[in-house]
Amino acid sequence: MDGKEGHIAVIGCRKCGKCNHVCLRGALYMVDGVVRVDYGLCTMCMACTRICPNKALIYIE
Repeated sequence: MDGKEGHIAVIGCRKCGKCNHVCLRGALYMVDGVVRVDYGLCTMCMACTRICPNKALIYIE
């Protein structure tokens, strides 16, 4: 994806941890088992949205 036109939203994280180490920039972190996104580090590579089995990480324009 080119540019940062939107952001990744976390909606309904079920604490499965599948996204734990998928982000090469370290933009994902956990708070009480729920994933959070550091938007300063996120490059919108979308790796987290592809790996989430619950579709809790979604791209919002």
